Amino acid sequence: MPPKSFSEKFANLENRDVKHSACVCRRQCNNCKIFLGFFVLSLSLHLVTLFCYLDLRSEVKREILEKNRGDVIPVGSAESRELVPPELQLLDMSYSAIDMQSGVHRSRGLRDSRLAAESMESVVHRVKRSQGGKRPEQDRNGGNGKRKERKKGKKGPPGAPGPPGPPGPAGIPGIPGIPGTNAPGPPGPPGPAGPPGPQGPPGPQGPSGGGERVRLRDYQPAVVHLQGQETTIQVKEDLSEGVLRNWKMISIHHKVFKMHSHSGQLEVLVDGTYFIYSQVEVYYLNFTDIASYEVMVDKTPFLRCTRSIETGQRKFNTCYTAGVCLLRARQKISIRMVYEDTSISMTNHTTFLGSIRLGEAPSGGHA
Repeated sequence: MPPKSFSEKFANLENRDVKHSACVCRRQCNNCKIFLGFFVLSLSLHLVTLFCYLDLRSEVKREILEKNRGDVIPVGSAESRELVPPELQLLDMSYSAIDMQSGVHRSRGLRDSRLAAESMESVVHRVKRSQGGKRPEQDRNGGNGKRKERKKGKKGPPGAPGPPGPPGPAGIPGIPGIPGTNAPGPPGPPGPAGPPGPQGPPGPQGPSGGGERVRLRDYQPAVVHLQGQETTIQVKEDLSEGVLRNWKMISIHHKVFKMHSHSGQLEVLVDGTYFIYSQVEVYYLNFTDIASYEVMVDKTPFLRCTRSIETGQRKFNTCYTAGVCLLRARQKISIRMVYEDTSISMTNHTTFLGSIRLGEAPSGGHA
């Protein structure tokens, strides 16, 4: 049983393959028929096109032949006589006269006339070709060969110039013109600026220190003067660290000096040699018999002034001091009282502080 079933299966497979191949062949046959139909259609279109081309060609040839026949001039016409040279016309007339005189030789004259006509036609064709294809125009609508009026030809080249004629009479002299002036005309506009010239040689060296002199002119001389403000001060109660503050600026050079009103210090802005002067008016009420103050540069005493007063009496006195000092920028000048038990009269004429800048500080100088 198993072998039989296997053979049946194999037969079924073969049948399926045969059916499948038959379907494929049918499809291919259908494709071939479609291709063959398109091929026949294209071939027929080509044949129709070829037939139309040949018909059109024959029509064109026919029209060309008719046109050439219409262009041929008949023998014996007036136009042919115009185109034939006079020698040939005389020859034709002589032939016609001989035929009229001799009736016997008529047949021979006919043959000669035919030969003359043929030669005349050939001459007419040669003349027409020599005229460059100038043919009489025909009526295209009627086609009866009637020629229209002939057009005029082109003008020939001009002839040679003739001999010069005799000179004519002299003309009347003209009116003389207005004489011109020799005055110069107005000046024209200025021209464009020319290119810059070459750089000249360097000039001689100038004197040294010119810029330094201009700079020192702003600082020398520079003066500052401070005065009291008409008040009375108790050093112990009114002053902090004994430094006088109630100053009024009378004159100041702002590029060299700067006043600090809150601290009572005078700041120097430029290095240099300065003359410093000061005076203070003091009085006592039996507290001490010595009055003293110091001129300070920053925190260092520079000058000191001291006065003694008799005890038991009310005394007023002024103490003046001055000196020259080398100062650097940012250093500050002030007055500090030495003793606390001192009263100060801040009047404008008795208590004051000032400084004058004398010049530049030496390179090795110290404040």
